Amino acid sequence: MAIITDVVNDFTRIIDRRHEDYIVSSPDFFWSFLLFYVFSIKVLGPKLMKNRQPYNIQNIIIGYNVIQIVMNLYLVYRCIYMYVTNRNWICMDSKDKDYFADTSKYYYYLKLFDFVETVFFILRKSYRQASFLHLYHHGLIFFGAFLNFRYDLAEASFIVGLLNSATHVLMYIYYLLTAMDSEWRTNVTLKKSLTLIQIVQLNLLWVYTGLLQVIPDCQTIPKYVQLVWMAQNLFMVNLFLRFYFKSYVNKKVSVSTRE
Repeated sequence: MAIITDVVNDFTRIIDRRHEDYIVSSPDFFWSFLLFYVFSIKVLGPKLMKNRQPYNIQNIIIGYNVIQIVMNLYLVYRCIYMYVTNRNWICMDSKDKDYFADTSKYYYYLKLFDFVETVFFILRKSYRQASFLHLYHHGLIFFGAFLNFRYDLAEASFIVGLLNSATHVLMYIYYLLTAMDSEWRTNVTLKKSLTLIQIVQLNLLWVYTGLLQVIPDCQTIPKYVQLVWMAQNLFMVNLFLRFYFKSYVNKKVSVSTRE
């Protein structure tokens, strides 16, 4: 019980007062939104689409992908600016706290916008794409963005936004190409490369968090948050590796065996 009290006190102490009055910074909003999202994707959406034909929303998807590319590029720019204006790239402590807070806000809003992608899956009746990996990944990234928005978790957490946004630029360029020309979907090498980039991204985050554990006097997020972060990264790496082997390696071996 004492441990729980200490954790609650820790997070109460570091609430970012600049975002405290935002409705979307409330834990009630976060959990309500997440539960409604899962319910809508797994239960409500398929039920409403049961007797309907898949919607043709190609132009909407193209527009969505363009917006994602532009917004993620903008966040990459803000994060890089943050790094080049700091002398210490690992234990960051920016003097411009408002710049950091604004970037956290933009990143959080973009993670909310990310959920629209799953809605497209349901409208197109492409339920297979709304997999556990997809839902868990979106939920986990949204959770991290929420914590960074609601709490002052120090600038060291910027590495997550930088790597995630940079990866999403590449992903949404690919999605844009496939939405405009279906032949891109047959490019297995490109799809494999994107999956590998996501795996590398997660491993880089794991290594970075490990460095924070051994550097003394590093102003950063609480140690137990870092350890949970590391554990989640390992779990995500496991999920992506299983997806990679199932989709590309094992399938290739199966085809070779039949031949």
